[in-house]
Amino acid sequence: MLVGDSHIRGVAERMAIKLRSSVRTIGYVKPNAYLNNITSTMKSEIKNLSKNDVVLCGGTLDVARNNTSIGLSFILQFVKNTEHTNVIFIDARHRFDLEGSSCVSKEVNAFDRKLNKIIKRYKHTSQLHLNMQREHFTRHGMHMNGSGKYRISGLLT
Repeated sequence: MLVGDSHIRGVAERMAIKLRSSVRTIGYVKPNAYLNNITSTMKSEIKNLSKNDVVLCGGTLDVARNNTSIGLSFILQFVKNTEHTNVIFIDARHRFDLEGSSCVSKEVNAFDRKLNKIIKRYKHTSQLHLNMQREHFTRHGMHMNGSGKYRISGLLT
């Protein structure tokens, strides 16, 4: 199951094509969603899962609105309540529409570092480090283009 904000639109379909019929792939996209909205949606869906993988991709809006600590607290609550399934967190994406020295870029690095610190205590969680390049994003630099989504689906499969 892949759940996240608008940045993951189309990734689940690409994963389903790569995995064919060996694994069932489900994707939930919640555009303009904070981490509390994403994690609360997942709570009801995950109760029915056995030991499957759940991928969470979010935090962009939390970082941009300076709500990093609030978003991370929702991730911590989510991790504590989902010990029966594997959870993979995707790093917050760097924004190529802003300078590298901007406060948002620094906050993205801090968010990823704090996320890693939170989830490394739990055996059922892991973090996917993307290291995306400029060519993986659209012209405006905020969202991923087809090659970026293809790269994420490849890393997840």
